[in-house]
Amino acid sequence: MTSQQGYSPYSYLQQGTQHAPPPRPSSASSSSTNDPQGSHLIIGKCMYCKSQLCYPQAVKVFQCVTCDTINDLIAAPGIVPQEPLTLQQIEREIERAKDRQAETGGDLDYSDLEALLREKLKKFAAFNASFSNRRPLTYDECGVNLADARKAFALLLAMPNSIALAVMTSVDGILKRPGKEIKDKEDLKFIMLMLECPWLSRHRTPQESDYHHNITKRLFTIMSNLPSELHKYLSSWFTNCLSTPIFHTRVNFVNKFITQRLSNQQKSSDRNQHIIYQSDARIQAAARVMHLFFKANQPNEKDAEIGTKNRAGSDYVIVPFSNNSATKSQRIPIDEYYNMIVDLIDLPVDFCAWESRSAMFTFCQYPFLISMGAKMQIMAWDAKRSMEIQMQKTIEALVMQKRLKAASENGGELNGITLLTQAELQQAPLLTLKVHRNNLIEESLTQLSRHEIDLKKSLRIEFIGEDGVDAGGLRKEWFLLLVRQLFDPQYGMFIYDDQSNYCWFNPASFESLDQFYLVGVVIGLAIYNSTILDLPLPLAVYKKLLNTPVTLEDLATFRPDLAKGFDQLLNYEDEDNSIEDVFCLNFVGVYEAYGESREVPLIPGGEDIPVTSENRRHYVERYANFIMNLSIFDQFESFRRGFYLVCSGHALSLFRPEEIDFLVRGSAEPLDIDQLRSVTVYEGFNDEHEVIKNFWSIFKEFEDKNQRRLLQFITASDRYPATGIANLAFKITCMGSHDSNRYPTTHTCFNQLCLYNYKGREKLKNMLMRAMNESEGFGVK
Repeated sequence: MTSQQGYSPYSYLQQGTQHAPPPRPSSASSSSTNDPQGSHLIIGKCMYCKSQLCYPQAVKVFQCVTCDTINDLIAAPGIVPQEPLTLQQIEREIERAKDRQAETGGDLDYSDLEALLREKLKKFAAFNASFSNRRPLTYDECGVNLADARKAFALLLAMPNSIALAVMTSVDGILKRPGKEIKDKEDLKFIMLMLECPWLSRHRTPQESDYHHNITKRLFTIMSNLPSELHKYLSSWFTNCLSTPIFHTRVNFVNKFITQRLSNQQKSSDRNQHIIYQSDARIQAAARVMHLFFKANQPNEKDAEIGTKNRAGSDYVIVPFSNNSATKSQRIPIDEYYNMIVDLIDLPVDFCAWESRSAMFTFCQYPFLISMGAKMQIMAWDAKRSMEIQMQKTIEALVMQKRLKAASENGGELNGITLLTQAELQQAPLLTLKVHRNNLIEESLTQLSRHEIDLKKSLRIEFIGEDGVDAGGLRKEWFLLLVRQLFDPQYGMFIYDDQSNYCWFNPASFESLDQFYLVGVVIGLAIYNSTILDLPLPLAVYKKLLNTPVTLEDLATFRPDLAKGFDQLLNYEDEDNSIEDVFCLNFVGVYEAYGESREVPLIPGGEDIPVTSENRRHYVERYANFIMNLSIFDQFESFRRGFYLVCSGHALSLFRPEEIDFLVRGSAEPLDIDQLRSVTVYEGFNDEHEVIKNFWSIFKEFEDKNQRRLLQFITASDRYPATGIANLAFKITCMGSHDSNRYPTTHTCFNQLCLYNYKGREKLKNMLMRAMNESEGFGVK
């Protein structure tokens, strides 16, 4: 690149004149040390996309070769109008146009409004000052009256196309040449206003779609490359300044941009798609922007970044500063971030590139864009890869074992070729457990401990003394029986809360830590073998497994009464009666051990330190940490060790805690009875049989509670697979051609319902109600 004499950095924006475009630097990698004009070349970065560039030191403005944005190395003069654009100004101009029409009888003339918009929005500084609420900028306040901005844009959206053109040409010009580097929080008001711009979501024609897509990609490029401190402000503003419906709309807006670019690549490309998207800086920018919205949806984790300061360990409980703990919940469910087009790429290749820490962009860097079903495919692929490696080692060990045995029989010589039998080859990829029903826990623990290196193999179960080949039913029965015993309250490993119906680790359990290890292994095996377990464990368990901070809200899930007491303590404000007199608390934690209360000081000498208004927050943090971390440390670490023995690997880190919960327990979404019917298999019946028609009619008219009770009666779980109810194997079998007074029966291991040929709909309904309400099944009680 060479400098141009007489080139004015701002002259190309003046209407009615033609000027040469600003000079374009070369990339740093392609620059040459030879400079025929004697200019000194320097290496710098684009202010907006951060690409590394090489340009002459004398140049004061250049156009980036990567994002095409014009960089002004000397900031352009930012003149803010004395009266920045407001909703009232727009309403006033609209009323004037209507008054003129009433006087002249002609068409509505919005030329003055158009002139106003072009004047007020022509420069970055002017646009940035529009719709200001004049409040100081904080993490909770963005400084923009977003309600006024939305009303103004809604009014302008109904105006003629010339009004839209006035706004969008101003926006386009600013994004092509902001005139300054965006590095101050005051400059972020422009971005908040841009995201409110409704025209960016309009795609009525291909030309309009391309124009708005190009504006959006420039906006996302700038947003994605802002300093981390500005990202924190944006993310906090998304959390605190946007209502849930608006927040949802913004997430969909970013996802549609990603979908459009990926779809266009699929249509126009004859090369491997993964190579294209990995080199597409616009998709990467959009993924980074989506990450800002994802962080905004996890406010407690932002609190964790603050909370970890000055702490020695990572195990603690976040106590929100807000009186309303609901404000700390997720705004939208995680599946709203999934992009179905991303699921269509070659995810194993993407995963390998991410795993190898390649410099290329991968979607696995932003796993919230990948659906849970696709993540399960990645996990299955990763497990298969691990099992193939392990199987090869097993086969080699078997071969060596046979060779050594043959050598001992032949006087110590190793010769010839050693072949494995068909039975030996079939057993190599399997983990087979042979157990007695009456000694299930001990034998399962012993055999699993003996085969730790084989836990990722496909699981097969044999009940000793019983005939039968495990086609999946015996395996599911083993899971159900084992879980039922391990989580039995009388077994004492877990304590139950009657109000929440959740359980938590028992700090006073007499069982060995090996039993908690077994629980972790069983949950890991259930994930790898796609088996739903009806476990009453709260989300906090999976948060701790994935090293995600737990919160007071998590404690409220399984100990609601205790959390309610903490909330009352934190919000107590009676000046006439002190906290010491009303609550009478010291820094002591209490837990129950088989009917006896045991007290543990939360801090040294805590039994003599009263809780006051000054230290009550510290008390709540200590007590919650005692319940969720310290008191169960040994039990949970054994549980974690068992879980990670099965679920080790990078694939697990793609999941969020709530997704692991779905994998283990299944989905709690409302049942889609029609979809379940479409995948049901019949034996002795068909879909048009009167009994079957009555069954589905009854199932569908049940309230959600009874629908789930019937589902649990048939499958031993009131939830369906996290990947969808269509993936639930469901079978209905005819038990005879005649009417009967016998109740329906189920084989929960096979998700099988056995019905007689009941005469009449009411009889079938009564039989189902009695059977599902009076049968305990395998569910955990």
